[in-house]
Parts: sequence; structure tokens; C-alpha cells
Amino acid sequence: MLLREPDAIGTLVLAGYQLSLVLFLLGTVLAAIGLEAPVHSDHGLWTAALNLLLLCVVLRLADRTARRVRSQRDQS
Repeated sequence: MLLREPDAIGTLVLAGYQLSLVLFLLGTVLAAIGLEAPVHSDHGLWTAALNLLLLCVVLRLADRTARRVRSQRDQS
């Protein structure tokens, strides 16, 4: 997909909405149990970006693990 395609821009916007919701909920949970965010910075945008990057890596690893478990389950 290219960014000049409306579907690509829509996909990016929806992904941004979903990730911001996940970050909001994660921040709420961390605040409720009294834990700090894993990444801190002097600038709020850097903090948000690094925490978002960390969350995306965790989500990607969870997706790969789930696919691996599903493929092993389908083979047996």
C-alpha cells in the first residue's frame, strides 16, 4: 500500500486509534497498580514514541508466538 491511497491512510489512522487506546488503557492500569512506564524521557513525545515502540514489539512477539502455537496445533 502507498500513502497516496485512501485505504492506506485509513489503515494508518485506525492503527493509531487502536494503539492510542491500548496505551491509554495500559497507562490507566499501570497508574492503578502504582507502576511506572518502562521508558522515561524529558520530552513527552519521545516518551510516548518509545513506549509505543516497546508496545509494538511486545504485540509483534505475542502475534508470532500465537501463530507458532496455532501452526503446531494444526499439524498434530
